Amino acid sequence: MDRAGLRLGILAGLVGIACCVSPVVLVLLGLASVSFAISLGNTLYYEYGWYFRGAALLLAVAGTLGVLRGRNACSLRGARAQWRLLLAVGASMVLVYVALYWLTSYLAQRAS
Repeated sequence: MDRAGLRLGILAGLVGIACCVSPVVLVLLGLASVSFAISLGNTLYYEYGWYFRGAALLLAVAGTLGVLRGRNACSLRGARAQWRLLLAVGASMVLVYVALYWLTSYLAQRAS
């Protein structure tokens, strides 16, 4: 796997799921109650979730273009040659999002 793509995908996945993870972090740090975190998580996910996912997608695209420019591979041929980068970004972004979504859903279910 491409390390730069892996890091970029993990960061994009975290940005995409920040709507659900941030209330859990507040509870773990003792800054919020569980009921407030569930309410905040529901509000962020259902009302602003697409903004977080859009920001993650923009981050992934901009970061991928930046890495491709750094590798002098900005053409379509260059992007095809860097297929590992594209695969690493996409796969790690989706895996981080799905794993953290499952974790936050599990924690919310156990808390209620």
